[in-house]
Amino acid sequence: MLIEVMIVIAIIGILAAIAITQFNAYRRRAKIAEAKSDLKNIQLVIELLASDTEKWPGPNDVGVTADKEVWDLNSTKAGLVSTNGKFPNWDGPYIQSIPKDPWGSNYFFDPDYKIDGEDFAVIGSFGPNNIGPNKYDSDDVILILPAR
Repeated sequence: MLIEVMIVIAIIGILAAIAITQFNAYRRRAKIAEAKSDLKNIQLVIELLASDTEKWPGPNDVGVTADKEVWDLNSTKAGLVSTNGKFPNWDGPYIQSIPKDPWGSNYFFDPDYKIDGEDFAVIGSFGPNNIGPNKYDSDDVILILPAR
């Protein structure tokens, strides 16, 4: 009888370990999906800003890769929530506030994000490990902005 109880406990332990591993993987995928959804919404807001002002956050000229990153999209430098006065024809706010990413950090705008040695304008999250700014790695969640 004691051996049977020990076997049942061992089986329950194995099943629990498998379930916890799967749950953590699911949570990670869900957070990445949430970040991608947020980035799509932020892209729409940036497109509104660009339509009015011909500027991306920074302010950067639309379509131009440059070294004017914005690490907090709620700042006046971003021009999405409020302006620092450097966005001509600004007709915002374009959004009430930009949320934090699922890992508790700010989303960013980088007009010269390197992908395979080429510069792209992106909005993104530093991902689960929060390594950044300007220290990009494989867990970053990014969305490339279309150059007009």
